[in-house]
Amino acid sequence: MNIVICTRFIHTICISALLSLLIASTGLAGGLPGSGGHYPNGAEDFMVGALPPPGTYLVNYMLLVQKDSLKNNSGSTAADINFSVFAEVPRLIYVSPYSLFGASLAAQVFIPYYSADLTAPALGNLNVNDKGMGDIIFSPLVLGWHFSPELHAVAALDIWAPTGNYDKTNLATQVLSKNHWTFEPVLAVSYLKDGFDASIKLMYDFNTENDDYLMPGPPGSPTVKLSPGQEFHMDWALGYSAKNGLTGGLVGYNYWQTTDNEVNGSNASDGKSQVGGIGVGLKYWPKQGPFSVTLKQYWEYNAKNMPTGPQSVFKIIYAF
Repeated sequence: MNIVICTRFIHTICISALLSLLIASTGLAGGLPGSGGHYPNGAEDFMVGALPPPGTYLVNYMLLVQKDSLKNNSGSTAADINFSVFAEVPRLIYVSPYSLFGASLAAQVFIPYYSADLTAPALGNLNVNDKGMGDIIFSPLVLGWHFSPELHAVAALDIWAPTGNYDKTNLATQVLSKNHWTFEPVLAVSYLKDGFDASIKLMYDFNTENDDYLMPGPPGSPTVKLSPGQEFHMDWALGYSAKNGLTGGLVGYNYWQTTDNEVNGSNASDGKSQVGGIGVGLKYWPKQGPFSVTLKQYWEYNAKNMPTGPQSVFKIIYAF
């Protein structure tokens, strides 16, 4: 008997229980999305590989994520949904005056908050909403290299801790709370020359076990141990900076689930999630001072085994 387990993905961000129920209700056995999906795809963009000078920095991400359809294993629409999430994620970065292996040393922490509203006519006019704090992310060691005025790189290990308001019986609490750890090695590179910016951030996710996952189905369905599959994903940007402080260009992201989910130690799927996103970005950094803002709009393509739709990102950076 096939076990159908599906989970949320919000680009940037996912809804695991909702997606599970939707796939169960539409008969999509075999197409099982990744149930990790901690990282909000498309969060980063221009100059992502260039660590700033020593100091303390606040980055505030605001994301509006909307999902309007659920894709199956062939990429076709399996069900229409109406799901929106507003997330605000303050990020505090400290870049020290010290170095190691020729790289500047830094550390950072993210504290996400969200408000979620979802309706699913395919599930008997399901209509739920909630808000709260998601899983905290921290990076105790960040390394930043400046190989030349043009070439820069950052390496880090981002760690997602299960500190959010996860409730296995409440779909809305599972927007940014996964009830498992994620360990994410990161490599970001930026090439900056004559106003042109080519930047990319590469990430690979190792997810631990969620030992309190409620199987989709009728009342009394069992609680199982769910081990989400591993994931590879990237954010990228190609832009040009004018002398008035404006940078504009293309932005995008790509996501692939690389291994299957496991339920109680057994393989749970023969289909994996994937999605791409492309859009436009505009950054304003007046006189390269302590303050900058970035606005991006994404549209998704080539989604499989996951919900899909447009998303907007607004980012503010302030140097203390």
